[in-house]
Amino acid sequence: MSVIKKRDSIQLLQLVPTFPWYVEKFVEHKKSKKNSPSTLLGYLRDFSFFFKWLIAEGLTPAREIKEIPLETLNDLKKETVESYILYLQESHLFERTGLLQKPTRSATREYSDRTIQRKISSLKSLFTYLSALAEDEHGESYLTRNVMAKIELEAEEATPLARAHAIRSKILIDEQIHQFVDFVQTGYLAHCDTTKKRQYHEQNRDRDTALIALILSGGFRVSEIVNLDLSDVVLEKNQLRMIRKGKKEDAPFFSDWGKAYLQRYLAVRHTYQPSESEQAVFLAVSPTKPYGHRIEVRTIQKLVKKYAQAFGIPDLSVHKLRHSFATQFLRLNPDAHQLQAQLGHSKIETTMQYAHVLEDALSKAVNRTT
Repeated sequence: MSVIKKRDSIQLLQLVPTFPWYVEKFVEHKKSKKNSPSTLLGYLRDFSFFFKWLIAEGLTPAREIKEIPLETLNDLKKETVESYILYLQESHLFERTGLLQKPTRSATREYSDRTIQRKISSLKSLFTYLSALAEDEHGESYLTRNVMAKIELEAEEATPLARAHAIRSKILIDEQIHQFVDFVQTGYLAHCDTTKKRQYHEQNRDRDTALIALILSGGFRVSEIVNLDLSDVVLEKNQLRMIRKGKKEDAPFFSDWGKAYLQRYLAVRHTYQPSESEQAVFLAVSPTKPYGHRIEVRTIQKLVKKYAQAFGIPDLSVHKLRHSFATQFLRLNPDAHQLQAQLGHSKIETTMQYAHVLEDALSKAVNRTT
C-alpha cells in the first residue's frame, strides 16, 4: 500500500464515525467496489458540506451531522435541492462563513461549474445507493423516494481540440521547460525579499529543482513522486519502480537531463537529517517535524505554484508539468503508444489529447488541403 493510500485510509477510518450510519453503509458499499480511500474522502467532503447546509437552513432536527436522520433525506423536495445548488453558485459572496469554521482565501472564490456538478454527483450517488441498491432487514430500500433523480446535470462534453486548447496556455513548451527548471535553481532567489525566504529557498532548491525536473523528464504524477522510496530509483537504467493507478506495477523511464538534477539532490539529501528508517526519496522538514520526513502532495503543489507565479505562468500546476512532458514527447516522438506506456494510461484516447495541444501539424494539414 502506498504512503498516500495508507494515510487516506487512516483518515477515512477516523472520519466515517462522524457521519450518520447510512453514510457508513455507503462507504462500505463503495469499498467493496474497490473505490480508493482518496475517492471516498472526496465523497465525505461533499456530504459534509451538504449536511452542514441542511443544519444551517433548519431543514433537519439534528444539530450534528451524525444525528441527521434518514427521514430528512427522504422528505427533501426538488425545490430544496435546487436552493442548495443556488447556494453553491453564490456561496463565495458570503465567504461560506455559515458552513466553514475557518474560512480561507479560497472561500471567496466562486465554485466552477465542474465543482458544483461534482458535489451534486456525489449526492446522486448516495441517494441512488440508499433508494435502489441498499436494503434493510426486510428487504426494503432505505429511501422510499429519491429526490436527486429529478436533478439533471448538464454535462458538457469537450472535444479533444477544446481540451487541448485549454491545456496549451497552462503548460511549458520547448525551451520553457529548461528555462523553468533553471529559474527554480538560480532565478527564484531574486524573488526572495526577506532573509527567511532566502534561507528557506537555499535549503530546498536542490530538492525542488530535482523534483520538478524529474516530473518534466518522465511525466510522473505527483502521488507517484511522493511515494518513491530510495530502493525504487534505478539510476543505472534511468527507471523508477512504482505502483500506478489501478494497482499496476510499472517501471517508467526518466531522461539523463532529469537524472543529473536527481543525483545532485540525492548528494545533499542527508542534510534533511532523516532517520535511518526513512526511505522516502523526497524529504521535507517543518517546525513540528524538524527531521526529514516524506514530503506531502500539498507541499509539492504549493511549491510548484509559487515558482510558476514568479516565473510568469500562474496557471502552471504540478499536474500541468505532466502535461508539459506529454506534449513535448509527442512533438519530438510521434508515437502515442510509447507515450501511453510511459504515462501509465489504460486508454489510448487519454493519451491522444496531447496530440492536439500543439496544433502546428493540424494547421499545416488544413492549409495544404486548399
